[in-house]
Amino acid sequence: MMLVPWGALALALVTASAAIAGHGASGPPVPLVAADHAARLVERGEALVLVDLRTPAEFAEGHIPGAVSVPLASLEERVRDIPRTRRVLLYCHCPLEEIAGVYAVLFRLGFRNHAVLADGFAGWAARGHPITPGPAD
Repeated sequence: MMLVPWGALALALVTASAAIAGHGASGPPVPLVAADHAARLVERGEALVLVDLRTPAEFAEGHIPGAVSVPLASLEERVRDIPRTRRVLLYCHCPLEEIAGVYAVLFRLGFRNHAVLADGFAGWAARGHPITPGPAD
């Protein structure tokens, strides 16, 4: 995995077509942000919108501090809740090919400010980064 810059973020580029290989789909390159780097941004209070794509129950059990809950099941109705002008970091507890698909949909809708948390919520938690319990707003 190769690290490259995304604004002030370090990213690893993975193509959605490679992530979804064998499924007949292709898409834009999916920028991944390492959990440790994302944690430093959160700690510094950087202007970063964290979008949790997991279920409301999973979100209530624990999420990254400051994250917004936009469950995959309601993404179509809630896409307006994802800003287009601030940096956005998507995460879930799903395979890379699934979140790459979400990334591709947002890209087709004109979003150019989003990336994906490498290793998702599980990777964040496994590295001992802060988790906040509580229901979605």
